[in-house]
Amino acid sequence: MNQACPASRLGRAAALALIAVLTLACFPNPQPDVLTHTGRSAVRTPESLHIDVLEYTWTFFNHARYLRLSGHVRNNSDQAHQAVTLALSLMDEKGEVVAKGQAYIYPAYLRAGAEGTFQMTAMVTKAGRNLPAGRLMTTAWTHNQ
Repeated sequence: MNQACPASRLGRAAALALIAVLTLACFPNPQPDVLTHTGRSAVRTPESLHIDVLEYTWTFFNHARYLRLSGHVRNNSDQAHQAVTLALSLMDEKGEVVAKGQAYIYPAYLRAGAEGTFQMTAMVTKAGRNLPAGRLMTTAWTHNQ
């Protein structure tokens, strides 16, 4: 029976620990596992029914490469809108799209001047490493005009 002496087992454990420490020191995680940002304005496209984003927050989950985007909107038109869909594109500092998708605005019936909320989950593209400088582009439409 071949058994390693306790000193050699201790030496192997110490060597493995040293390798782990050196690996983490040489290859640090470029982003934390969860990164959150709050913005106060978004760029609205002209055809967007005058639905303006008042505030939005995105949370990036680095381990799964997805982003949760939520926010508050206001109907700045002079008429009510029903069943509004909001198209969202989050862009990095270079103008590359990092995440995009669609979200419904709640409540489903939005009076003139009223505020609502939205929430969207999207996968993040490889451009996601520049997220902190991102900006939000929006378009809104309704099927009940």
